[in-house]
Amino acid sequence: MNSIVLNKWNSIRTKVILTIGVLVAIGATAFAHEIDGAKLTKEEARQLIDLVKEELDVKEGTKSFLLDEDGLLEEVSTLSIIKIYDANDELLLEAPITKLRQYKNKHLRRLLNASDFLTAYGNSKYYRLDI
Repeated sequence: MNSIVLNKWNSIRTKVILTIGVLVAIGATAFAHEIDGAKLTKEEARQLIDLVKEELDVKEGTKSFLLDEDGLLEEVSTLSIIKIYDANDELLLEAPITKLRQYKNKHLRRLLNASDFLTAYGNSKYYRLDI
């Protein structure tokens, strides 16, 4: 009698485990597709890069300075530098981030979400945008 109950229990347990496995497999395949909204066209990417440069006041080769309490010029330290390259390894954007709220820039966020993170070295983060 005891073995009949154990066999029934093992059978039910096996069916539950198989059902959970099938549900996980179905869920994984359902969420495995690419997000279409993340891809940018070349024109959209150029517009976003121009907007980021304008909003973050990015200028090529210029350093930011502030006057300290003694009236001396002091260079503003950057929290990080974001560099975005295209598929041909050409630099599209180099944005020094000096304030935390600059990370929340919606145009920069959209560019970074559409880009692939490559690596971080020191305070620089490198991305590739396939356009």
